[in-house]
Amino acid sequence: MSLLEAEYIETGKVRYIVHPYHLGRPEIALATEAAWCAADQDRYFEYQEALYQTYDGSFNQNGLIAVANELGLDQETFTACLSGGVHQNDVENARRTAARQGVNSTPTFFINGQRFEGNQPYEQFQMAIEQALTTSSAESNDD
Repeated sequence: MSLLEAEYIETGKVRYIVHPYHLGRPEIALATEAAWCAADQDRYFEYQEALYQTYDGSFNQNGLIAVANELGLDQETFTACLSGGVHQNDVENARRTAARQGVNSTPTFFINGQRFEGNQPYEQFQMAIEQALTTSSAESNDD
């Protein structure tokens, strides 16, 4: 990811969009809601990475709040967001949208409509991105 960020995202060649979703397990749905609550404080990626680092096979509200506290998120705001189900509908809508697009595993990436399931070698992404950029450039020159 760091190579993709440096070469494509930070240079503005690629727009990286994340659509957080879950595959149906209630504890994962709650963790996804928690990540959206962290996004409200502009800390989505840090929170998501912390969840991956601390995942022990289950997520519960107290553990998710503890991760937020460790990252220095505003505890009251985060707890109210998670406890209040602020992003519950967002998470469910994202899950439905992903299912309609045929997403059935995480992570799943789309590059110019081409789906990549699971973590792929950098070269695989690089080849698809370069092809998309070349196609986009050729289409721009045709205008």
